[in-house]
Amino acid sequence: MKKVLFGLLMVATIASCKKNDETVSCDVSVAGIAGSYKITKASVAISGFPTETDLTTTLFDACELGGVYQFKADKTVVYTETGGACSSSGAGTWDIVSGNITVVFNTGGGFELPNTATSTKVAGWDCTTLTLTEVPAAGQTYKYTFTKQ
Repeated sequence: MKKVLFGLLMVATIASCKKNDETVSCDVSVAGIAGSYKITKASVAISGFPTETDLTTTLFDACELGGVYQFKADKTVVYTETGGACSSSGAGTWDIVSGNITVVFNTGGGFELPNTATSTKVAGWDCTTLTLTEVPAAGQTYKYTFTKQ
């Protein structure tokens, strides 16, 4: 009898354990990246120079650094600045094709990509930090970091 009860207890214990099927997808795709972001850093690396140069406050004012980019799963993007004297906004489209991202605003403001004449590559994505790079000329690499909100 004890063996039967022990066996039933073991079966019940094993049956009550479920695998956690919630996996986080950090795919470099529209579905994987869709969400709200702020630009947190911009820099340039030039070959022959030992360090990157931070361009964050050169390229973006306080309102732009506080602005939120909503990259939606339907490939639309909404840009909104809030707080104080910040009031710019914009709307447009975005897409990712072969690891390259494009952001185009049809109305209002917002940071369009590619920012230079080249394509913008998704260089890093860990489900929180989105790192984009552009190489407008040999020896120059611009890097833009967006942080998920």
